[in-house]
Amino acid sequence: MSERFQGITPEWHKEHEQAFELAQNEAKRHFHRCPRCHKYVCENDWNEQEWLCTDDAPRESTEVAAARAEKMVADIKQKAETTQAYTGEITQRQTICPICGKPAGSGKFCNNCGAPLGLKVCPKCGAKNPAGTSFCGECGNKLT
Repeated sequence: MSERFQGITPEWHKEHEQAFELAQNEAKRHFHRCPRCHKYVCENDWNEQEWLCTDDAPRESTEVAAARAEKMVADIKQKAETTQAYTGEITQRQTICPICGKPAGSGKFCNNCGAPLGLKVCPKCGAKNPAGTSFCGECGNKLT
């Protein structure tokens, strides 16, 4: 540091020291020394109620808000884990052609014999029944 100010007049050094001391005194107002951990902290990290830094004495309102947020996240995760999105049973079904008795595929007609695979609607109850059935699966009415 002394090399940096080499060749400067003593008056300038005196002014510089006074300005530096004034700046230090001005800055000290914004910092506090914690009596417990002996660290200097800014006003944001100083707990005015306890006269300690927030590392040694956290602000109660901040801790309560953080605890509430953590609890809310935990509740959401627990609810998501226990929520069942689908309650049905997953089974693989294959359409059997009512005419030839072989697997018919997923189209409107049988892949093997070409027979139509549309559903028959019961004239009595309106239930849909597979092609090739003679009686309604809901009400037992004869399908035409």
